[in-house]
Formats: sequence, structure tokens, C-alpha cells
Amino acid sequence: MKLGLLADIHEQTQHLRKAIDLLQLHGAERFVVLGDVFEMGKKIEETVRLLQQVEAVGVWGNHDFGLCFNPSEEARQRYNAAVLDFMGSLRPRLEIDGCLFTHVEPWLDPHKVEDLWYFDGPPDSPEKLARSFSALPHRVMFIGHMHRWLIGTPGGLIPWEGDRQLCLDCANRYLVVIHAVCDGRCAVFDTESGQLTPFGEG
Repeated sequence: MKLGLLADIHEQTQHLRKAIDLLQLHGAERFVVLGDVFEMGKKIEETVRLLQQVEAVGVWGNHDFGLCFNPSEEARQRYNAAVLDFMGSLRPRLEIDGCLFTHVEPWLDPHKVEDLWYFDGPPDSPEKLARSFSALPHRVMFIGHMHRWLIGTPGGLIPWEGDRQLCLDCANRYLVVIHAVCDGRCAVFDTESGQLTPFGEG
């Protein structure tokens, strides 16, 4: 299955429209949100409408937490049913075709707001990567949160800046950071062939 990957949207609807159109053009069959749909709430209705039109599924990020996990009465009054329904559909983690999707590194607990906001630099060493590979068994794990491209294996980083297509072969395990939609980036991952195709510059 070809998955259109959308990380860190932050209500940037113009970028989101372009990303959806581009991913559909490249054969995306299902859309997966990697968290941080929300920013300030000013364009959240339009953002959600675009995501609902493509029946997107996904996980919550640190900016989404208050709307996705036990929203307050104030939030329930401020946002319409479509927003609350979509944001409420986002999960802490998601698995599709054996791949894991979560906003933050897999060793962190997405039910804890302090873990969702945790950032101690990217997982750019074998020691940092090992925390995620030992936390969960999935062969391929996708995250957002960092507004950059990055891919690592248990042996360390693969030199890659979203500048070319990669094949995530069955001989290894991978932690993949998907760059932000709000910065004009997105990706397609083919779960059958293992082909990861990034879009956007750098």
C-alpha cells in the first residue's frame, strides 16, 4: 500500500493542499498524519476538512494533545463537531502494514504531555537510536516532530537529507523522521516495495 505521510501540518492549509495533491499524483492510497495538525486554532476547521476529504488517519502530536486526549469544556465549546471528531480520532500510536507511526521517538510515552514535548536533539547516534529500537519491535518506525529528514538503523544514521528516494529493505530496521508539511515537505512510503519517496527541497 502506498501511504502519503503528512507530519507537522500546523494549520498551514496552503502547504497541506499542495502536499495532498502531490501525494495523490504519486499514487498515495491512504494518508497518515504524524501529529501536530494544530497550531493556534485559526485554520483548524479548514485543515481538518482537507484531511477528512482524504479520510486521513493518524497520531496526535504535542500541539494536538489538548484536543485529542480528554478535551476541556472550553475546547468543546470553541471548536465544531468536525474538528473534535477528527482530532478525537487521532491515536497515540498507529500501526499499518507492520509499520509504526508516532509523533515522537517510540521510547517516549505519547500519553504524557512532557514526553510529547521532549526534545534533546535528533536521534543521531547509535545510543539514541537504540532507545527506540529496543522500545518497540517494528521493523520500520515513522515519526515527525523534528521538522527535518532523518533515517537511522541500529548501526547509526544513513546519510540522507530527503534528497533522494530510498529503499527500506528487509535486511534492516529503520527509524524515519518525516519533514514538516508546514515547511513544504511530505513523503510517500510503499509498504510492499519499501520505497520511500520524499518531496520538497532539503
